[in-house]
Order: sequence, then C-alpha cells, then structure tokens
Amino acid sequence: MPGVPGGYVEAGDKWYYILHPRPAYILVTEYGGRVNFMAASWVMPLSEDPPRIVAALDKASFTMELILSSKAFTVNVLTIDHVDFIYAAGTTSGRRVDKLAVLGAEISRDTVTGVPRLSKPRPIGVIEASVYRVYSDVAEDVHLIVADVVAAYADPEFFNEKYGWDLRKARIAIHAAGRAFTIPGGLYIAKKLAAKH
Repeated sequence: MPGVPGGYVEAGDKWYYILHPRPAYILVTEYGGRVNFMAASWVMPLSEDPPRIVAALDKASFTMELILSSKAFTVNVLTIDHVDFIYAAGTTSGRRVDKLAVLGAEISRDTVTGVPRLSKPRPIGVIEASVYRVYSDVAEDVHLIVADVVAAYADPEFFNEKYGWDLRKARIAIHAAGRAFTIPGGLYIAKKLAAKH
C-alpha cells in the first residue's frame, strides 16, 4: 500500500488489525444432521429497518458450508470466562471432528429458526438470523452474508433494552489477534455539546 506518512508504520498484510480488537462471537448452524460452530469477529449490525446483520466468513469453513445449505445461524455472545472455548472453536475444524463432543459444548433448539444456539457454555446474548443474501464475488477469501434478525435476546443480568450491555458486568470476549483477547475496559460518557443559537 503506497504512502506512509511520517510518524506511522506500515501495517502490511495485517492491515485489518487496525480495525481490531473486535467482539468474538460463536456462530452455530446445522444442516443434514450436522451441527457446527465457529468463532467469528467479522460480524456486525447492518441496518435497523429491516433488522439485519452482516458477516464475512471464510469460504472454506465447514460452518460457512452448512450456513449456505441451512440458510440460518445463531450468533452467540460469550464472556471472557470462555476464552479457551472461543479460541478452540475458531481453530478446530468441524469437518474433521465433532466440535460438540471435543469441546464439551451443548446446544438448544428452542429457537425461532430451528437452528441451534449454544446452551453450554451459556451465552449472555443470542441473535437468530435467517440468510437474506450471500455475496460471493466481493472477496477471494470470504462470503459476505447479509441476514435478517428473526429473534434477539440477552441475559437481563448483563443487558437492558434502553442502554444495551451493562459494561460494568458484561465482560464480552474481544479478539485482538491470535490467542490474545481483551474485555471492555471502562465506561466513558461523552459530554453533550452546547446548542448553538
């Protein structure tokens, strides 16, 4: 990438680390009797009306393959207490092993879509998503999934509808790079600007 102004260093092939750390979620899906899940950080809200999310997922991943077939998935929010599980979910291929058994995870099918969510470890928040559109031609390495939010719920100990996460309690796992994770480190309230007349 051309041009690095004085006082900066070239980010190189890891340019996307500039956009990290990011929350690390567990995406769960099922198709043809196969359940799989993966850790994913490149997931975000897309719109409120209609409620949609977007995820960029590796084209070669088994979870991606199942999502393309099932057309649905859940996004599970875990706390830092489950950092080892999150890391293992992102570095173990479900194509070769049964991740549920290997990682000691449990699922629940009490969802609107019928696609499972995690029950162990217990997420503090879940979004159920139905695939709206998949863009395969925007990148060589990932599919861009646009999905409708069909249900969203969170543990009231950590979340309220008016303010969202209680950042004093919700120690959401945030992925920095590799095996490095962090948590929200503080709550800062910005001052309102005085109205100009």
